[in-house]
Amino acid sequence: SESTRNDLVRLYSVPDNKISVVHLGFERFSSASSVIEEVVTDVRPFLLYVGSRAGYKNFVGLLKAVSSSAQLLADFDIVAFGGGTFSGAELAQIKSCGFKDNQVRHVGGGDSMLGALYKDARAFVYPSLYEGFGLPPLEAMAHSCPVISSNTSSMPEVIGNAGAFFDPLFVEDMAAAIERVVYDSDAISRLQALGHERLEQFSWQRCAAETLSIYQSLQR
Repeated sequence: SESTRNDLVRLYSVPDNKISVVHLGFERFSSASSVIEEVVTDVRPFLLYVGSRAGYKNFVGLLKAVSSSAQLLADFDIVAFGGGTFSGAELAQIKSCGFKDNQVRHVGGGDSMLGALYKDARAFVYPSLYEGFGLPPLEAMAHSCPVISSNTSSMPEVIGNAGAFFDPLFVEDMAAAIERVVYDSDAISRLQALGHERLEQFSWQRCAAETLSIYQSLQR
């Protein structure tokens, strides 16, 4: 990402002309809706979190943001996919935030399960403090799941105009961004449409062509 390139220049003094940026390609995967029913089906809608939860991933920030909003806390569950089962510290944090039993759930599985979760979630929330690129927002877009994301590092570069952004250091800002999307059907539809458009920027064909062009330029 351009964000990572800027970090290399700023932190390691790598000459700018020695760095080329080629965005990753994105490959869609299917979902199996029949699988999700056995694991997470509930009357209540849910927000989806994907991946590792430690440190800079800021999962605790998401817990605090949702619990800071009486409306979100009353209306939504949180489903965390992957990253291993909740630790004792995470369970204690969930309890201290005031969530009800099973309101915050961990789910594991493969791409079919993840795809089903993206399809059924009210929104995907990406609260990370830093990402070098980040594929989950693109995965969410591919499954028509609205993206609500941190505004730091590479996230705006990858997501473009196809997401609602917040400052991950302020739980009130995160909560407000979530509320603006999940309670507005027009906002959801708009982000879904923009997400499908955004995916066209991340094909493997484009990635391969730009990589080949760099190799060819080095031979001149």
